[in-house]
Amino acid sequence: MEYEVNNQGKGWVNAGSAIIVLLLFSIMAASNVTAPIYELYAIKYNFGPFIITDIFGIYVLMLIPSLLFWGQYSDKHGRKLPVGIGVIMEIIGLLSFLFARNMYMLFIGRAFMGLASGAIAGPASALLFHYHRKAGAVLTSIGTSAGTATGPLIGGLMAQYLPYPLRLVYLVSIVFVLIPAMAMYPLKDTSPKNPMLKLHFPSIDKDVIRMFLLSSFAAFIAWSITAFFMSLAPVYIITLSGINNIAMGGIIVFIMLGIASVFQIVSLKFKIKSSMVTGMAFIALAILFILISIMKNSLYIFIIGTVFAGMGQGFAFTGATREIKEISPADKTGDMLANYYIIIYLGVGLPVIILGFMDRITGLFNGILYYGIAFIVFSIIMGILLTIENFRD
Repeated sequence: MEYEVNNQGKGWVNAGSAIIVLLLFSIMAASNVTAPIYELYAIKYNFGPFIITDIFGIYVLMLIPSLLFWGQYSDKHGRKLPVGIGVIMEIIGLLSFLFARNMYMLFIGRAFMGLASGAIAGPASALLFHYHRKAGAVLTSIGTSAGTATGPLIGGLMAQYLPYPLRLVYLVSIVFVLIPAMAMYPLKDTSPKNPMLKLHFPSIDKDVIRMFLLSSFAAFIAWSITAFFMSLAPVYIITLSGINNIAMGGIIVFIMLGIASVFQIVSLKFKIKSSMVTGMAFIALAILFILISIMKNSLYIFIIGTVFAGMGQGFAFTGATREIKEISPADKTGDMLANYYIIIYLGVGLPVIILGFMDRITGLFNGILYYGIAFIVFSIIMGILLTIENFRD
């Protein structure tokens, strides 16, 4: 039996939106508990940074076709089935890590997690926009970023201080995913049921394509720096600090994305384009401090860069998501969000894979240096283009 929740309710959340945000949070947390633990897997299975970036890459490779299919499906047949299938795939991914006996099981686990995120991201966000029209965009951003922040923290702390470091965290994650998934089951679906589904590459209306691309690439940059923190930063932190503590990497990721979650709320006081411009400025500043920390071999300067990165991610991602919500036609929300998340997850996967190749060619620190300079340039260019759009308004 389904029930509807008043989507015009007062305040930040109502019952429907709270359940969906918790599901987004739990899926992102579960998908990212592994971030600080890769160092243990690297020792156990004898692989380096290049394999770590490949594991991130398989996640994105599987996520994109999943996004394309389930975004279109949800616009025609409803949001809840894709979300339910995504939950099942997430649990399969977690079980693959739980019972991993070799490096290849890690790839299988991340592949299923990619399929899960692709099935859930667009449909759940569209459902959230319905259940809370006023704050749907920022709640989507907060649920995604807060979950992505909490996962590595939980993974790092459990792996460092509790028994069975490569087992217990996945059992806890499975339970954590199932609770909001079961709570979501009675919620009423929101899209029309249409028996005809014609698969197509998601299209963007010509009158909104310019702002779609600007917003999406602002989010691309925001999540590219996030991906760096979640893949290679834990290894780098251990090298800088000399402290061989798995929890350190998770704490740094949590600080970065925890700050991002706070500034996603702060960004609501800014106009949408001003929020994205501010985000680009802070991201450029963050990367500059990270590069200085490499040259000075300073953990403290790296932490300052981490704070700026969180501020930039919060402003840029929320501003971009708000803009996408503003320009999305009601009957193409799934398509628009699918395209948006494809670009975001290319930002998660592609630059980190490139960084992995650069590590093999030039070494990790030189690779980060070149990577950082490129993204400072990209951030400045995006900031200029968005400023021009702001003046046009």
